[in-house]
Amino acid sequence: MFLIFGVKLSTNKKIIYALPKLYGIGKSSAITICKELGFSPELQIKDLIEEQQFLLVKKVKEEYCLEDNLREKIKGNVRDYIANGSIRGYRHKKHLPVRGQRTHSNGKTPRRILFGLSIKTKN
Repeated sequence: MFLIFGVKLSTNKKIIYALPKLYGIGKSSAITICKELGFSPELQIKDLIEEQQFLLVKKVKEEYCLEDNLREKIKGNVRDYIANGSIRGYRHKKHLPVRGQRTHSNGKTPRRILFGLSIKTKN
């Protein structure tokens, strides 16, 4: 197993499929990391030598805000929206869709689950 930020990455996977297991890195970021470090995207984690593993960990830790740091940053941003009294903050607070999605037929499930309302099902 290969550890970064306390997350175990599978050694049998290719780098571009293993790195997205970290919260904050997607497939496109993983491909960018591989290009910048000069690794083949087809390279598996178990095939990396120690020096390459060190470079990979160093690159990820220095240039990306990941895992708990990113989660806290996002929560802080949402708290700021709510504290500002903006419409976006109001919609976060009421658990409504924030980015202009329709609410007539969508966006009800999160509120039902959050507020404990029963979901009626057809028999």
